[in-house]
Amino acid sequence: MWDPAAPTLVGLRGIEAWPWDPAWTVEAEYRPADAGRLLEVTRLTSPSMRDTFPAPGDFVFDLRGERHTLRAFGVGSGTLLITFTDGTSGTDTPGMGRWLILPHPKDATGTARIDFNRAVVPHHMFSAAFPCPLPPRENHLPLRIEAGERAPVFEKEAAVGTATGPAV
Repeated sequence: MWDPAAPTLVGLRGIEAWPWDPAWTVEAEYRPADAGRLLEVTRLTSPSMRDTFPAPGDFVFDLRGERHTLRAFGVGSGTLLITFTDGTSGTDTPGMGRWLILPHPKDATGTARIDFNRAVVPHHMFSAAFPCPLPPRENHLPLRIEAGERAPVFEKEAAVGTATGPAV
């Protein structure tokens, strides 16, 4: 149930983000996985739990002179979710990582645009009721992705959360 008076929403004034920068937009090759591939992940619950998600494909791209791969979860008809961590996780952005929500590529193989300027903080930052999937270790990028959302911003008197997550 959505509660606008929840401690993690009281005093919420916005979400801090880095300025948009076209350098954080990359063309990626979409590589479909074997049919039925599942990926086991931890969900941020209390206590934490393991769950499996369909993982229909990977995105392979070059960024800052290095090749990277991110696994995508199937989360609905035509929609993919990438959960990832990077060098900002736990300091400038939530330790639980951030999300990219992408349309499933129209072609079975082909290219897709990944825009890290559209990275968002997970729903769990606003309510522990969301059992958010943590990024698999394969989705850690060993560089700082200084693009997209950083953290919720609260009024000082009402602040409950921090840059790395809400008080739970």
